[in-house]
Amino acid sequence: MLEVRQLTKIYNEQNKVENISFSVQKGQCLALCGGNGAGKSTIIKMLIGQLSPTKGDIYINGQPIQNNDKQWFSFMPDHLQFPPLFTGYEVLSLFGRWQGANEERIKQCLALVGLENDQHKQVKTYSKGMQQRLSFAQALLADAPLLILDEPTNGLDPYWIWEFKQLIRSEKEKGRAIIFSTHMLSMVEEIADTVAFIHQGQMLIYDSVSTLCQDGKSLESIFFAQISQHMAY
Repeated sequence: MLEVRQLTKIYNEQNKVENISFSVQKGQCLALCGGNGAGKSTIIKMLIGQLSPTKGDIYINGQPIQNNDKQWFSFMPDHLQFPPLFTGYEVLSLFGRWQGANEERIKQCLALVGLENDQHKQVKTYSKGMQQRLSFAQALLADAPLLILDEPTNGLDPYWIWEFKQLIRSEKEKGRAIIFSTHMLSMVEEIADTVAFIHQGQMLIYDSVSTLCQDGKSLESIFFAQISQHMAY
């Protein structure tokens, strides 16, 4: 559904993302993994149009994105600042009007992220985890074919990390394609179909999780072996 070819963003010689290529199909999940400053968020910003690539191409269903006039993605940023005096319900209703979601869908998404009993409380009273769940809910509102999530589990407690994984599996079963960035390699092993390891703006590995983790290997051991090898050069 989504194909990225040689995507590049060059700020200067020290700050750049170069020649990133990957694809994701309907019902599949791709994880972008790497440390802080690796380039994950830059890649995501180019996908959603917040940054213009220095070079490279992005295709949706075989067509360049500039030729695709439909809203093809929903986005959850790494930090979304909500109006503090709005209630959770009011926030989601506002996003719902922008995205064409009806009242039933708004209530459904609040329930999916466990905020149905807190929907009439002001956002300023929400914990970091609750605000993160509200951000996830707004990304679920629209029926876009691709979900793009930037560090979606930041601030979530273990229970809601587990719930998040169930929700991702459910969205995959519905046929949605999903791209998310994360530091949590153990979670990637559980829910992602493919993984891209990004380091200093370069893609070190891009492969299926099942292939990488055969013979009992963990993504963590593979990732740090790659980092060590890259730094040796």
